[in-house]
Amino acid sequence: MISVVIPLYNKAHTILKTIQTVLDQTLTEFELIVVNDGSTDEGVEVIEKNINDPRIKIINQDNKGVSVARNTGVRSAKNKYIAFLDGDDEWLPTYLETMADAIKKFPNAGMFCCAGLIRNSTGIHDRIATDYRDKIVQISFFQNPHVFLHTSATIVSKIEFDKLGGFPVGMKRNQDYALFFQLALTSKVIYCGTPLSIYVGDVAGQATQTKIKEVIKHVVGRYNLVHARWLKTGGLNVDYPTFLRYEVRHFYLSFLKKKDYSSIKYFNNNLNIEIKKCFTPFEFNLYRNTRILSYIFIYLTKVRWRLRGYPRLGK
Repeated sequence: MISVVIPLYNKAHTILKTIQTVLDQTLTEFELIVVNDGSTDEGVEVIEKNINDPRIKIINQDNKGVSVARNTGVRSAKNKYIAFLDGDDEWLPTYLETMADAIKKFPNAGMFCCAGLIRNSTGIHDRIATDYRDKIVQISFFQNPHVFLHTSATIVSKIEFDKLGGFPVGMKRNQDYALFFQLALTSKVIYCGTPLSIYVGDVAGQATQTKIKEVIKHVVGRYNLVHARWLKTGGLNVDYPTFLRYEVRHFYLSFLKKKDYSSIKYFNNNLNIEIKKCFTPFEFNLYRNTRILSYIFIYLTKVRWRLRGYPRLGK
């Protein structure tokens, strides 16, 4: 039923533990595809030296980025559903079994998300939508996507994945959001409210440590790509534009606090005009010219968001 895809790039120090959490699953019928994306360390050698399991397949390719690596793994997959796992994250033993039950319960859904744990230098923290704790339910994804979604806690239908063409190639940041947000616009999304995945933070080489200025074009590219998909669906998802406004304003607020006017200018100049139509006509000029009024305006929109019953971003 499920193929597991792990992109591997210079994770020799973590990959064994990650793979072992897959091999320890209570659901034992799966295939595990590790795509070595031109690693310069000994990650593959570490796997081959320490693990001998017929369910594991290693594919070697030149370094082409994580999107290509994941897409390569999906193309090689034999099963109908794809579980993604990064080379430094982990699963608890019942993750695949629980998600397989969700698939059986909702066979027409295209994406399945699971709550998880965040483990870093400050301890272990829940990443969970508390209203759905210990439940498996269909959700309105754009009401709280940054809590619902984590790549290493997501399983997708291979058919739906292929319809969208996979992860966008060349995007160095937000490539997961770019694909999964589009999937949420084109298919049903199911959420498992039991924390069964572990995001391991503070690991050397993680993409999340990249500064926004280095990847801003990819963030804006994600917005433009997802919005184009929303338009193609006829704008059927009513929660998407509300979330879009909240998240974009959240970025602008961050830029304003840092006095990062170059990022404000980049957003203003490169967000698709169709996205700007979802906002009030004056606000992009406001962000460019008036810092204090911009603060007031954005915080007022946050209050309105909360009054309408939406959660805080990422909570």
